[in-house]
Amino acid sequence: MTRTGSPHSRPVIKSSTYDPEHLPADFIGYVKALQAHAGHEPHAYRLARALQLRVRVGLHNYCLPEAQPDPLIVVQPWYFAWSNDVLRHEMAHVMLWWSGLESHILALYGPEAGWTVIERLCQQAVAFLHIPPPMLQDAVQRHGVSAQAVLHLQKQSGASLSTALRRLIYDTPDAQRAGFLTSGAYIRAVAQCNLILPFGWLDRVPEPLIRFPTTSRVTTVRLHARGLVGVWAE
Repeated sequence: MTRTGSPHSRPVIKSSTYDPEHLPADFIGYVKALQAHAGHEPHAYRLARALQLRVRVGLHNYCLPEAQPDPLIVVQPWYFAWSNDVLRHEMAHVMLWWSGLESHILALYGPEAGWTVIERLCQQAVAFLHIPPPMLQDAVQRHGVSAQAVLHLQKQSGASLSTALRRLIYDTPDAQRAGFLTSGAYIRAVAQCNLILPFGWLDRVPEPLIRFPTTSRVTTVRLHARGLVGVWAE
């Protein structure tokens, strides 16, 4: 343990020169380091125990990263002792505090906007905690960065399709990737990393593929008569 209570060293941050565009990459890199420390455990409750996080039952879901002797996570009874995204989200809050990035975000953006950034980062981390790096690497080795890889991740992890999509698209911050899910003629989920999709969430797009340039490397898998998963990777 470091003197901050984290089982892994914090990122090095120089407040006067730090570029906030690095926040997602720095935080996810730190999350991956903690996952490696815990043996890439995908089960949320077992991961919490491996990281010496205390999990207790309460009326509301919250965490106390500074609690002694170890950080405390409180979840409602129906989220206790099993693998779920509420527990993963609270673990992400502890990890962000451990990293030292939380205080930097609040100093940079102020309380109101800062907590919005914090919540978004923690929600993004949920997909990483659900699908650890070895699982993602196996999917990419089998299928490349593709729609088929999203389905593989969903089946192997038990995560939702939208979680599997976000995990694949956001894995490498400097990569050019984007993906989408459809429900009938509408876009029901999007994920974009250095590529901008030619449509947005909830847009009505009966034929998504005709919106892309002809040279785009887009793969798709038909989920059912009215559903499609698509991945664009350059």
